[in-house]
Amino acid sequence: MSKSISNVDWANQLESAIRQFVKEKLELIMQEEMKSFLEMEQAGRSNMRNGYYQRNLDKQYGRIEGLLVPRDRNGNFKRSCLPLTNVILAGLRKPSSRCIKVACVRGK
Repeated sequence: MSKSISNVDWANQLESAIRQFVKEKLELIMQEEMKSFLEMEQAGRSNMRNGYYQRNLDKQYGRIEGLLVPRDRNGNFKRSCLPLTNVILAGLRKPSSRCIKVACVRGK
């Protein structure tokens, strides 16, 4: 007799997998942004990576904890894929593109 997974357990596992996938992809995007930023800044300036700091991200499928955000020594790197706050558009399921653009420009 095989054990079946309840719908609630299956949904929780799916949400967990989605959160992990989103976390990995966002970290990869930010690492590439940092790499590109440092390559452009190399002309005449001595700046380099300076580790990471952690942020939490609240989305419709739950909280992504411990998102590693890269930083540079001079503190000039500004990621474009995440606003500056640790909670991003919490509770909004389908924000308009204008809302997202305004949030990114304002750093919220």
